[in-house]
Amino acid sequence: MTGSVQLPYWRDADHNSFNFSDTIGEIVNNDNKFSVQVDVSHFKPEDLKIQLDGRELKIEGTQETKSDHGYTKRSFSKMILLPEDADLSAVQSAISNEGKLQIEAPKKTNTSRSIPINFVAKH
Repeated sequence: MTGSVQLPYWRDADHNSFNFSDTIGEIVNNDNKFSVQVDVSHFKPEDLKIQLDGRELKIEGTQETKSDHGYTKRSFSKMILLPEDADLSAVQSAISNEGKLQIEAPKKTNTSRSIPINFVAKH
């Protein structure tokens, strides 16, 4: 068989390492969208939880590992306040093969528009 099989990012991670980054990466806040990226490469997707309460976006990860020598539990929790013009009903998330969690919310479109005035002549 030629070519290599791409394993999920968490298969390659050193789960015994305590030196992992759960810091918030790139944040984009422009006229079109708000997005944030978080490195969650030491957590499996099923270990992650994203909740939206109003404009408060909460990202959590919890991992428990048991071995013959003991027990390890690591977790993180991040709270981000979404901008007032973010479309909360359209928030989406995706995770890359490298373990980068991307959460994105489009901005609400400007809903003001001109209404034409039609002249109706009475007969």
